Amino acid sequence: MIELLKKYRRDLHQIPELGYKEFKTQKYLLDTLGKYPCEITEFSPTGICAFFPAKSPKYSGTVAFRSDIDGISVEESNPFSHRSKHEGLMHACGHDGHMAMLLGLAKKISEMRQELTANVLLIFQPAEESPGGAEAIAESGVFKKYDVRRIFAFHMGPSDLPGVIMARPLEMMARSAELTVAVLGRSAHIAYPHRGIDALRIACLYLDSLYKEEADLFPPEEYRLLKFGQMTAGTARNVIADKALLFGTLRSFRDETFDLLLETIHSIADHFEKDYGCTIEISNGRSYPAIFNDPELFGLAKEALSPNVFPSIPEFITLRKPLMTSDDFSYYLRKVPGLYMFLGTGNRKPLHSGDFDFDEEVLEVGVEAYLRLLRLPL
Repeated sequence: MIELLKKYRRDLHQIPELGYKEFKTQKYLLDTLGKYPCEITEFSPTGICAFFPAKSPKYSGTVAFRSDIDGISVEESNPFSHRSKHEGLMHACGHDGHMAMLLGLAKKISEMRQELTANVLLIFQPAEESPGGAEAIAESGVFKKYDVRRIFAFHMGPSDLPGVIMARPLEMMARSAELTVAVLGRSAHIAYPHRGIDALRIACLYLDSLYKEEADLFPPEEYRLLKFGQMTAGTARNVIADKALLFGTLRSFRDETFDLLLETIHSIADHFEKDYGCTIEISNGRSYPAIFNDPELFGLAKEALSPNVFPSIPEFITLRKPLMTSDDFSYYLRKVPGLYMFLGTGNRKPLHSGDFDFDEEVLEVGVEAYLRLLRLPL
């Protein structure tokens, strides 16, 4: 199995494509899935679901597994022969491995349909990175059609040990939205500052006020994040800036926290407009919901994937804190209980880097883990 998994991964690694443009990837997946006894549903333009009915199911309903299929805009620096053939694009987030594991799972379950305890739905989802292809599939009615009862997904995660599994119950990954704040003032020669409205200074004061208010609003144990990583302003060193732009992100787990932070961002802006005579325009991008792992399912999975009963896994790690990154897998969790987990890559190369890679032996661990999760009682 491992050689087949490596082939899938390496073939797919060479053809990364951006969200909703994964046409070569989709063809490869369809050609491979066409060898197996499954019912294929295609979602325009590049999504795929493959349904495998159990011959003698022990439980009614269906267990779903998700793989994302898109690459990202990163130039690959890895020297190996299966490096990306698409200039400026790369599978730098492990999605090639995610697809390989689901294709391996398809082969396994097609060979053991008589032993399957429940039906299986494999979801090959486009546009996870952007703009969020999970939502369309979740809302398509496919979960109702196949009576999906739960859903699982692995994501590659940097780790020292290959094949460790990392997850936690409840809060797992944050709701996230990009923020852009434009402070509009009035330009003037710097020798006559009283004639202008200094957008740069106002932006600095506004940012400081935001950070202080955010810290006062919530206790330390409330998981949330409001940070700005970029500011641009002005046209010359001797001219009062008439415009300053702040670029940041807002992240939380509870919708009430998110809404309160967004309300605070606007209310402080209102006060600054009155106090300084400026205009402040705020825009926030559309966000994925937060990922909450089902606690009961987490307990069952932790037991089933314990190294004591599953020696291929060196360790099952319960994360102390959730991650402030996001994933559109959360749309599926609005439909059914599920579990989002990290599978250790065996190195510390960061996701979204040009030299990202993983120990391919972990692909077989992922397939074996999926099979164990499939056997959990429904």
